[in-house]
Amino acid sequence: MVSFLYPQIVWLARRLPPTIHPMILHFPIVLLYLTAAISLADLWMGGRDRDRFLQRCSFWSLTLACAAIVVTMAFGLLSEQWVHWTPATRAILSSHQHWAMLTGLSAGAAWLLRVSARFRERQPWSALGSSRGRNTGLATLCVVIAAVCVTVTAHLGGNMVYTHGVGVSGVTRRLRPPGARRA
Repeated sequence: MVSFLYPQIVWLARRLPPTIHPMILHFPIVLLYLTAAISLADLWMGGRDRDRFLQRCSFWSLTLACAAIVVTMAFGLLSEQWVHWTPATRAILSSHQHWAMLTGLSAGAAWLLRVSARFRERQPWSALGSSRGRNTGLATLCVVIAAVCVTVTAHLGGNMVYTHGVGVSGVTRRLRPPGARRA
């Protein structure tokens, strides 16, 4: 199956800009932070009279975050085709990809817990035992773990660019003060 998809992937990679991954990677980061904040606020309000608005917001922001994670990871794999890799940058790329996978797995686990909780009257894994459990304690824990993982992933990605110059094609120059003549 991979041999069948490879020509399509190469065709797509040649038509997209090499900066496609940095262009879209902020969406899953912001959505995961937003989901974690809303989920924690929902649990903080506590009890059976929790606001369903917060539960719905956290569910749909988590759904969008999971979709954005899949797209961002796919474009990250495409973008690495344009980069010149050294042994040092390969090591940090491997770590970056590892943390990205952990982010995706923990966000996906949270989404699956949220979806399965919508179809059960009472779920045994909920710390709160909410009726028709929309937001469970375990799902919130998975979202917080995903937010921590995406923070580490972003740090490693920024380290690749700012420390190792991965993907930087030009030489960084010092800015001249206004009015200075070119030498």
